[in-house]
Amino acid sequence: MIERSKALSGALLAVFCVAMLINPAVAADKKPTPEEIKKIEAAMPTEAVAKPAQPRRLLVIDLCQGFKHSSIPYWNKALQIMGEKTGAFSVVITDDLKMLQADTLNQFDALCLNNTTRLKLNLKDTPELCKSLMGFIKGGKGIVGIHAATDNFYDWPEAMEMMGGKFTGHPWGGGGTWAMKIDDPDHPLMAPFAGKGFKIKDEIYRTDPPLYSRAKARVLMSLDMSDKATANAKGLREGDDDTGITWIKTWGKGRVFYCSLGHDHAVTWTPPILEHFLLGIQFALGDLKVDTTPKPGAKVVKKSEMEQLLDQVKAYDFGGSREALTKLSDKTRQSYGKAGALKKIEKALIGVLKSDAKYAGKQYVCRELSIIGTDQSVPVLASMLTDEKLSDMARYALERIPGKAADKALVKALGEAQGKAKIGIVNTLGERGCRAAAKDIGKLTGSSDQLLAGSALSALGKIGGADAAAALSKAKNSVPEKLKMVAYDACLKCADQLLADGQKAQAQKMYLELNKAGVPQLVRTAALRGMLKASSSK
Repeated sequence: MIERSKALSGALLAVFCVAMLINPAVAADKKPTPEEIKKIEAAMPTEAVAKPAQPRRLLVIDLCQGFKHSSIPYWNKALQIMGEKTGAFSVVITDDLKMLQADTLNQFDALCLNNTTRLKLNLKDTPELCKSLMGFIKGGKGIVGIHAATDNFYDWPEAMEMMGGKFTGHPWGGGGTWAMKIDDPDHPLMAPFAGKGFKIKDEIYRTDPPLYSRAKARVLMSLDMSDKATANAKGLREGDDDTGITWIKTWGKGRVFYCSLGHDHAVTWTPPILEHFLLGIQFALGDLKVDTTPKPGAKVVKKSEMEQLLDQVKAYDFGGSREALTKLSDKTRQSYGKAGALKKIEKALIGVLKSDAKYAGKQYVCRELSIIGTDQSVPVLASMLTDEKLSDMARYALERIPGKAADKALVKALGEAQGKAKIGIVNTLGERGCRAAAKDIGKLTGSSDQLLAGSALSALGKIGGADAAAALSKAKNSVPEKLKMVAYDACLKCADQLLADGQKAQAQKMYLELNKAGVPQLVRTAALRGMLKASSSK
């Protein structure tokens, strides 16, 4: 049986109509289609879990004085079908707060807040309604909260405390799929899930303490933060590691059942969720006796600040908040001079690169490793070198990490990489002045890919040494005309490097080769200047 209260006055109706003109979205309440109603009916339990001690009546309030969820008509329909199909209760649905007056409210066994938001109930403006509602629950009746039911009572602390939470955001947005953890698998209200966690597409409200507390309510289900997608949602903050989904509690002689699920329409045709709500409603009505004793010891282990920062780094994307990145960089700077602390941070950053972190997060990590990276970072960075998408960021770090391990990794990757990644590795070896790579790079000066050949020439000039000099002396006469000046410039730099290394004779030889007819005058002048410098040096 379903009734709709007709207690709205003409004035309220007029205000409502004006609101619809101002905001068309208010008028556009999407109702479930016949096909969706069939899905709700098919998913609904067929009988009550507990036999009602007497005919039960559930008052459903769907008023929104804040944001209005489009799932409200779906839940109204689901509750109607649930009551009729199982015989557990009958339903009256209203958006009139006057239904909370004692003489009306006391005709019911429980109150359900169907995604209500910002209800204007407080001891100053609506003292009689507040007294009636609180007396109703404390006197032995029940209250059921669906999803946005914690987005209420901001000026009525006792009611907010009763609900056990308040809306402060939903980093787990409606477009995502999030993991649920069964905290109390043996509890009767959790029977539909058979002790197994699950994933669901829905919007999840954060549950900030101290209103939310495992010491104040029995938490039956919470977010599973071992799931990477759930743990890496955007905008997480301290305390989000324990986010309740379903909890029950005793309030005076009455009963409270709240479940955060219910934003997405499809939740209303998900069988285990509907059965879970039926159990919760029958508990609130007083027909299903269950243990509401809180289990404070069941709280999840809190992640350290570093772990939370790393989770946020993994989830970071371009354009998002850089707060976590800044905090982690600050921690790194504060650890300068402390070898043990830096090693731990480096290891943690390596873990991010090994994870499924987003591209932007990995790029940030590589920048940090370019500052504090050591040989322990080389293997994971080396594995990224031949990936054209990740190669640049890996090279950025390796280019600045001292030691032979980085050189060996780059030389090995040089023989495996293709295209832009190969060119980038050549440039990095040049910047590092890796003489062990000179012969391999020398072979690339004759490549048909002029970008690769030009990069090889430039790199040899920066590397210097006998092998680079030999490769350049040979290449400068055979490279295409477009690369002649690149080759000459590399030869001059290599000769300068030989002279700086004390290899005077070899330097003089290269300068002489560049001071010949046919060589551009600018190059010949530079070579002559080099010869004079070599002659005057001791």
